[in-house]
Amino acid sequence: MNQYETERRLSWCYGLLAILLGVSVISTAIPYNHWRATLDVCPGSWLENTNCGCIFYGVSTFQYFSGGHNSYCLYVIFAPLPIIVYALVMTLFHMYRVCINNIGQYESEKSTTVEEIEGESIIVTSRARTSQTNDAVIYCWIPTSCIAAVFTIYNLVHAAIMTDGFLKTCQQYRGYLVRELHATGDHATAIHFRLSCQAIFDFMDYIQKDAPNSRRGDFINTGIALQLALITTWLAVILWIVVAAYTAIRAYKERDVMTCCGN
Repeated sequence: MNQYETERRLSWCYGLLAILLGVSVISTAIPYNHWRATLDVCPGSWLENTNCGCIFYGVSTFQYFSGGHNSYCLYVIFAPLPIIVYALVMTLFHMYRVCINNIGQYESEKSTTVEEIEGESIIVTSRARTSQTNDAVIYCWIPTSCIAAVFTIYNLVHAAIMTDGFLKTCQQYRGYLVRELHATGDHATAIHFRLSCQAIFDFMDYIQKDAPNSRRGDFINTGIALQLALITTWLAVILWIVVAAYTAIRAYKERDVMTCCGN
């Protein structure tokens, strides 16, 4: 794979990363904004600012179903924003190089043409790649591969917290649902072990009562929104691994220019 092909694939990867993480942020922000007033019913006096309106890490109490601390949702929503900005910048950068400069497009390639001038055949060889000494980007492969590795771990932690918070809310609401529906026997067993989290959040959308002095507005599909956020976040983790691999491979191929290893 030459440099042109590598940068072309990287432009697609970075663009998809920005889109996936943008969808994840939106899909999390909508349920958070929808539920934060309703779930903010932490036990305590009115003087306490408990801030428990997060849809993640919900807790079933003896009287209410309260959300997790708002810091969880704020982290899940705002943590991807620096990555999105970086991905957009890298997308534009690689698209410019691929679409306008065609950097490295003819690496390891030669084009031979035969021209006839005044009855004589002249062989012309052209279209050689841009000289490595003129392309300073080759010195950036190691830093970009390191940044991609760091963002892979960063995004992995973000996805793990989202997944854990989603499952904790789902599990806690199962118990709350059993209590609210006075389910016993097989009914309680079905709620705890057979219903999917999508079904549990469907119950939440329609039977969860508003907290005093709060209104949720229209119904939303909380389960679909949160699962879409989880899917796009985990896909972003996979794409970061791909980006780290591409940049690391390219850095290895250019080792004779960047270091003394090729001498």
